[in-house]
Amino acid sequence: MDHGYRTERNALFPVKHPPGRYVEVDGQRLHLLVRGTGPTVVLCGGLGSNWFDWNDTVDILSAHHRVVVLDRPGFGLSDPLPEGVTPTVQGEADRIVGVLDALGIAEPAVVAGHSIAGFYAEAVARLYASRIRGVLLLDSSAESDPRRIIPAAVRLKAAHAIATVLSKTGVQRLVGPRVRRVLNQATPPDGTPQETFDWVDDIYRRPAYLAAALVEDVVYSDLAVELNRIRKQYPLHVPVTVAAAHTGRPSPWGKRWIRTQRKLADYLKADFTVVIPAHHHVMIDKPAEVAALIAELV
Repeated sequence: MDHGYRTERNALFPVKHPPGRYVEVDGQRLHLLVRGTGPTVVLCGGLGSNWFDWNDTVDILSAHHRVVVLDRPGFGLSDPLPEGVTPTVQGEADRIVGVLDALGIAEPAVVAGHSIAGFYAEAVARLYASRIRGVLLLDSSAESDPRRIIPAAVRLKAAHAIATVLSKTGVQRLVGPRVRRVLNQATPPDGTPQETFDWVDDIYRRPAYLAAALVEDVVYSDLAVELNRIRKQYPLHVPVTVAAAHTGRPSPWGKRWIRTQRKLADYLKADFTVVIPAHHHVMIDKPAEVAALIAELV
């Protein structure tokens, strides 16, 4: 049987059959990894994250839970971010609920948001209180006073220009997977399987992936402003856990980050914990600990 993954979008990158399934939400085809049965858990990765960053966590949780991993547009195997569309906190919260609807899941779910997706996980709990039963903010972005000096239109134009240049000159294809290894220092307990390396080599060379990552990065401050606005309008009524990652090595940056995460927990009246030793992609380093935190919220 031919398991080559061949669509018009990625015909230049023939790899093995996608591990998940596709749903359409508001005209956007999204790739999901769905495993197990039981109470529903939705896992949302950070900037540039893909479904396979959660693989070990999914293996543990899916024994007793229905686990849904969402690839946002442009990431993983989801279709590219539509031209002229930029991520918003409201839009990503809507997307999470749209995925639940597409899967026919009416029961409240626990949502875990890693890094920038912490914005989206918190927002969906505020905007759709009846659909969410708990939130895990995993080494989440935290910004109380975002600065926006350069207009968003300028930032977005620059992001698209950079993405175009890097992809058309071949730089992205040459160094994309290496950048992943530099930025993501986390290692699964049993080591990184070859399959993950193969997907990294494929996805990190895709122009749509680079564009989506740069766009989400340059609108970070706008997302933070939007979340703060949502916070003022919609109260938070579900249990929240804030989990900070720390390598265990003393550093001024590490201490400052723990203070920031603790401050976020205090603001949200959330439980607070530190996962040690772990890098920013804590779900890769410590899948059992992350799965346990999610199971507690369930």
